[in-house]
Amino acid sequence: MFKKSFALIMSMIMVIGLLAGCSPAETPKKEAIEKSYDVVVVGAGAAGLAAAIEAAEKGATVAVLEKMPMVGGSTVLSGGIVYATGSTIQKDFGVEDSVADLVAYWSERAEGNVDTSQLQFVAEKSGATIDWLVGLGVEFGDPTPTGTSPVLRAHTSPNHGDGIIKPLKTYADSKNVEFFLQTSATELMIDANGDVIGVKALDKDKNEMAFSAKSVIMATGGFDRSTELVKTYAPIAEGQTSFAGTGNTGDGLTMAVSAGAEVVSKGGVIGFRTVENEPAYTTEVCMLMWMPYLSVNTLGERFVNEAIDYPLFYESLVKQPEGISYLIFDGTTYQPALDKAVEKGSAFVADSLEDLAKQAGIDGDAFVNTVAEYNTMIESGVDTEFGKSVVGHSKIETGKFYALKVLPATLGTMSGVKTDLDTQVLTKEGTAIKGLFAAGEVANGDFFYQIYPASGSSIQMSLTFGRVAGTKAAEYAGK
Repeated sequence: MFKKSFALIMSMIMVIGLLAGCSPAETPKKEAIEKSYDVVVVGAGAAGLAAAIEAAEKGATVAVLEKMPMVGGSTVLSGGIVYATGSTIQKDFGVEDSVADLVAYWSERAEGNVDTSQLQFVAEKSGATIDWLVGLGVEFGDPTPTGTSPVLRAHTSPNHGDGIIKPLKTYADSKNVEFFLQTSATELMIDANGDVIGVKALDKDKNEMAFSAKSVIMATGGFDRSTELVKTYAPIAEGQTSFAGTGNTGDGLTMAVSAGAEVVSKGGVIGFRTVENEPAYTTEVCMLMWMPYLSVNTLGERFVNEAIDYPLFYESLVKQPEGISYLIFDGTTYQPALDKAVEKGSAFVADSLEDLAKQAGIDGDAFVNTVAEYNTMIESGVDTEFGKSVVGHSKIETGKFYALKVLPATLGTMSGVKTDLDTQVLTKEGTAIKGLFAAGEVANGDFFYQIYPASGSSIQMSLTFGRVAGTKAAEYAGK
């Protein structure tokens, strides 16, 4: 009886195995999910959204792949500034400016080490880009100056970066652009001729996806979050805090290079600063770093005009021993957030300058002398060392004394794949990689040098070249 039952059970197992088409130990391999579009955009920041909109306006079917759970990239985290000349807002405000003056300013800040044709191209279209944004529902306040130029070129959204990204996303949705969030592009699909014909990706569940396309646009931002790429292309920023989007790991740069793209890198970054141990530059403690008071290094020496444009401050800060500086407060300039910084270990407090220096690890004698010299300049009303306006500043002489630790940080990178004015990605031989376009931070190497010129320049460049990329990619797709 037992033998008959055992035989029956084994027969049933064999039948089940045959019906399943595999042995119990095997798992059937999932097929890649295949989709097809005229244009696929990788990255949903300012450049990617602008590109998607323009491609859709041309009649192309468009998919946007974004590895993060939300759109916006670094732009949504920004102050929402777009730099431009010739916008309707500026004209209505009576701003006197010209394309030539803007190009001259950008070029001067880059010490001439840029592709002037790209500066000219963006400057000519910059005002129209602002008007285009306004037409899509973006709101801006009155123009203001940024950088080292007094010209009112900064257009700022009162809702910061979200004030730019949200209207763009809403309009893209209205044009039937399809968004695939939490979908990471992994490699370009390339045919036997070397032409780009799509993108492979993984969705949030690690399912393989294949997006075939007539055109692909890389708009993946920078690479601040990649230790390896920072070491390769921007060693000045190694080990520094990045306030760029967390998705900025250089995926698009790496994929384009694998397809034969040339990289333009001059080692620069969008330099910034931070208070030690702060998670964001908008925290109450971190906002203290903008106070234009005395800054010293660990040697006790003053090293910069404390009110200078933030990228220039960064350039001086990274040259100090260990990249460390201390912003000095006293009883007259005291703010409650300083006590929070002390609790966190990012600031020191003492009843005397000598004790403050000892706690912070600053050379005491040099520090006391620096404060005395600084107080003399405050008293005279003239900064004879760095030319800072000290009118209205108070001397450092009233306890308690505080030293806030300020370190270098970055907002973005300034290296990227080489493109022409049609945003086609180029090889080292100068030929276009057919079907591949790029815009924004992933392709900004020719636009900047080593020091960022003015807030809003990167977003302007991203939007303008993003629009061009969308138009040209759609045209390449036959639209």
